[in-house]
Amino acid sequence: MTRVFVVACLLGVMSLTQTFKVTPEPPSWPLAFSVGFHEDWNVSVIPSNDGAWYYDYNIMRARFDHLQGQSNLFCQGRGLTLKDNHSDCHLIFATDMYVHYPQEKQCCRACGPAEGCTVLKPAWLTGAKYIGKQNISGMVCNGWEKQGSVASDRWYQTEVGTPCQYWEMFRIPSHPLHTMTFNISTYKVGPVQRSVFDVPDYCNITCPNPWKPHGEY
Repeated sequence: MTRVFVVACLLGVMSLTQTFKVTPEPPSWPLAFSVGFHEDWNVSVIPSNDGAWYYDYNIMRARFDHLQGQSNLFCQGRGLTLKDNHSDCHLIFATDMYVHYPQEKQCCRACGPAEGCTVLKPAWLTGAKYIGKQNISGMVCNGWEKQGSVASDRWYQTEVGTPCQYWEMFRIPSHPLHTMTFNISTYKVGPVQRSVFDVPDYCNITCPNPWKPHGEY
């Protein structure tokens, strides 16, 4: 076999590899992690805010903190008597989902498995469409999109699995786009301290306006 023939074969293999690029498969989340984020809506009257995710599928628990200035759709409108309904709100997923305003010590059960309020599965992106790469906060991130019950969901992460951004496009005209851009310096993989998911003792009522599945209002 001549050197020219070998080089020609190698070039042919390289050409085929470039022609038939492998599309990245939808990722699965780690079984447990925590990460901070900055939250934005592309509606001028809605301010941005910070927050944090705590997730531990090993014990079927999650908590999503939406901090001062939040306009989270689960937090808002649950009928609690609040001085500031845009103050810190924690969404605690135990057996059911609870809306907790810790600064005001107000809390109620918003919904449960019957309404679709359960801990998100690590493989929730199964079947999602790959939408390519995007530069987010100076990082090259792969993205996938999947239609949810009330919004189109997008998830971006780096090649090594570090989360970049969670993105929602709502069909509700007043809330067209919602993003959570993650702070990679806060990302930690591994079990979360169980007390993070504790439901306060005073969280013993059903919300006056419980969360209902889309289309039941």
